Amino acid sequence: MSWDWIVISCIFGVPGAIIGSNKKIGALGGFLLAFFLNIIGIVILICAKSKNVEHPLITQESIPDQLKKYEDLLDTGAITEAEYNLQKSRLLNQQPI
Repeated sequence: MSWDWIVISCIFGVPGAIIGSNKKIGALGGFLLAFFLNIIGIVILICAKSKNVEHPLITQESIPDQLKKYEDLLDTGAITEAEYNLQKSRLLNQQPI
């Protein structure tokens, strides 16, 4: 029995797993696809869609809410008056996006 086919398939399988890990198919799917289809599997993986990284909506607190947060920190003694004034100045001098 010839081991050539198995060795060649493994040689394609490892890069398939690496490519597949960045695609929707995943590393195991990429390995199996490349293992059984060799170069054709690699081509399919390269053409496959990448994972869609879902970014959560970035919610930004309003300036008054942020000021209130810093004021609460000042009242509890977590920050100093100088730190509060620095943050207040930074927030009030922000340019709108």
